Amino acid sequence: MFMPCKESILEMTPTEFEKHSLRILTEQIQNIGNCNFQHNKIMEVDDGNYQIDGYIEFELMGIYYKTLIECKHYKSSISREKVAVLYDKIRACGANKGVLVSSSNFQSGAVQYASKHGIALIQLTDADSIYETRSDFTEKGGAFATQKKKACSYIGVMQVGYEHIVNCMYLSNTELNVRDFLIKRS
Repeated sequence: MFMPCKESILEMTPTEFEKHSLRILTEQIQNIGNCNFQHNKIMEVDDGNYQIDGYIEFELMGIYYKTLIECKHYKSSISREKVAVLYDKIRACGANKGVLVSSSNFQSGAVQYASKHGIALIQLTDADSIYETRSDFTEKGGAFATQKKKACSYIGVMQVGYEHIVNCMYLSNTELNVRDFLIKRS
């Protein structure tokens, strides 16, 4: 399986991956006032306690928004069941949105389920991607060598669906798609 993230991400502990993911999300939601981020939050509700990897709460025009974040530091594809568990937590905790961040890709059933329930799926990628093109081959001493160039820097790919349409967006320090997802009414 193709893993588009850095070796350093794959070598992180699950807790380090959660903190790394939350740092990226913090950068993504710039300029939202009264924003509170929490790592490893325990939500106490009527039917029990839920452990949440990340929690975002902010106020916009007098309305409080709650977002639950789950982080999956897996080498295998994320299944529908993982997204369904997040959806159950969203409903039980009375949250407005959910985000699942992964170091791996998502199975088609996970994408379909997330799009039906308005959950954003984010796959972290290598921000220092190197790419090669045929036109970049140069001849050195009778042998061909490739010139490597840095690709456009990005940190992840976010998939958000509504109804039967899934939009795929790159995340970078200039593309603040997570911010737009959080403040958009579902």
